Amino acid sequence: MISLLAIAVVGLAFAVIVAMFAIQNSTPVSISFFSWQLADISLALVILGSAAAGALAAGLFAIVREIRLKLSLRACRNRLESATRELDLTRDDNTNLQKEVERLSEEVRATASELEEARKRVSALEIELEATQAMEILPEPQSDGNNEGDY
Repeated sequence: MISLLAIAVVGLAFAVIVAMFAIQNSTPVSISFFSWQLADISLALVILGSAAAGALAAGLFAIVREIRLKLSLRACRNRLESATRELDLTRDDNTNLQKEVERLSEEVRATASELEEARKRVSALEIELEATQAMEILPEPQSDGNNEGDY
C-alpha cells in the first residue's frame, strides 16, 4: 500500500506543476458556462480555480468513501462482537452438554451394572427353583379343579 508521505509528495509536485503552468499562462480570457459569463479574467485564475475545484471534488469523494468504509468497519466489528458472544455461549453450552453426556454415561454404566447383577440373581434363583422342583421339596402346583382326582 502506498504510504501517506508518498501521496503527499506526489500531490505537492502536481500542485507545483499546475501553479507553474498557471503563472506561465496568465493572459486575460473570457469564459462562458451555460448562461454564466466572465470577461477578461486571468487564465492563471481559471487554471488554479479548476485545479482547486478538482481537488475539492476528489476530496469530497474521498471523504464519502472514508465515511462508508468506517460505517462498514463499525458494522463488521458489531457482527464480530455478536459472533464472538454467540461462540462463547455455544462453547459454554457445549461444555455443559459434555458434562451432561458424561453424567448420563455414568448413569448408564451404573444401571447396566445393576441390571447385570439382577440378571445373575434371577439366573441363580431359576437354577435354585429348578433344583428345588427336581428334589420335590416344593409341593406340586394346585390344579384349577378340572382334574379327575379332586373329588
